[in-house]
Amino acid sequence: MTETLFDEARRLADRLSPLDQMRLMEYILPRVAHAVSSRHSTPMSHTDAWRDFFRIGNEVVASDTPTMDTLTAAVLAMRR
Repeated sequence: MTETLFDEARRLADRLSPLDQMRLMEYILPRVAHAVSSRHSTPMSHTDAWRDFFRIGNEVVASDTPTMDTLTAAVLAMRR
């Protein structure tokens, strides 16, 4: 994916309502879990895949500098 296409997708996702952002995550999460598990030589359990997903998400949050609240911030606030 080119950087321009990624930036466009990110801008579109930022324009979605929180409900639509959650629906987008429901669509994307199975693909992320599959991609993460396929990178390992041995199959990962769903627990390990989710652990990796949230680890990656935490790294993104740590490096993110949004101008407004993001879905990631809302999800993290709910987890606390």
